[in-house]
Amino acid sequence: MLINFLSITPLGLLAQNLPEDYLEIHNEARASVGVGELKWEINLEADARNFVYKHRGDCLKAGPGAHFSVGQNNARKLGSLNFTGADAVRTWVAQKKHYAYRSNCCVSGECRAYKQVVWKTTTHVGCARIICHNDVGVIITCVYEPPGNIPAIRPY
Repeated sequence: MLINFLSITPLGLLAQNLPEDYLEIHNEARASVGVGELKWEINLEADARNFVYKHRGDCLKAGPGAHFSVGQNNARKLGSLNFTGADAVRTWVAQKKHYAYRSNCCVSGECRAYKQVVWKTTTHVGCARIICHNDVGVIITCVYEPPGNIPAIRPY
């Protein structure tokens, strides 16, 4: 029996989960600090897809940790299947409020995901999203190359 993916996927979930949706928000944040645009890399997307697929069964546990020798940002949203890739990138970009450029520190919360989004030497990204087992939530991962978040170096 063949099932048409589009016939079982709500249109709202297709929107904001395409490569251009991830890239648009990444590149807006990068442009705001004078950093060049990222390009989509299908091999990084495959790495991200393999990672989220592997973790789809443990969505209720602590968020998935970094797995790659490249940069990685993870987002997890429990209780909602409408959390999109675009929402995840917006969440990471919102960490900017916790980043103090002068001291290169996170001052009042987490900012490492933001720093990876805007890391000046990062040139490529690939992302994936999966609905966890039993529809308990969503995991989204973006993988970056070359990686950022090198201690004592500012992202831009």
